[in-house]
Amino acid sequence: MDIQRKIQFEKRFKQHYPRLCCIALGYVADRDDAEDIVQEAFINVWHKGLDGLSDEEFVPYMTKAVKNNCITFLRRQQQTLSIDEHPAAAGVLDDDSHDEETLSPGEMLERALAILPPKCREVFLMAKMQGMKYREIAAALSLSEKTVENQMSKAIRLLRDFASAMPFAMVAVVTLVLSIILNCD
Repeated sequence: MDIQRKIQFEKRFKQHYPRLCCIALGYVADRDDAEDIVQEAFINVWHKGLDGLSDEEFVPYMTKAVKNNCITFLRRQQQTLSIDEHPAAAGVLDDDSHDEETLSPGEMLERALAILPPKCREVFLMAKMQGMKYREIAAALSLSEKTVENQMSKAIRLLRDFASAMPFAMVAVVTLVLSIILNCD
């Protein structure tokens, strides 16, 4: 076994594992399942010899592989369990707060963005929806780049807190929507 290959693989694993788990968690909503899916993706990359890909190729490949593995995992679960039999469904189905379950992803996004303070929301939308760079936002709003960075950190923290407070069924959807917007993938 080539030592350099192993070192490179371990480095990539440590660098990308948390982000890929975040993506997987957005799909499967169970930390253990998400970690298993990501680990399996890394194992497949190793066995196929794809760990030699450049960073520009490796990152998108792994992101897509994890997403596809999540979808496959969910399809297998759907075939083996009906929604009423799923252990997590009991908590959601017995919950009296069904109004959140009927929200569209757009309405959930609006609700999530509504929790942000006005300046924080403005900075977040300029960065994530308009694709502006921090220095461009700073110039447009007459702020320092550090203030823009702080506002983005605050927005991300508040949005993550919002997602974690949602009922189980909504956590997966909100997390997925936020991961897309936050370019977590």
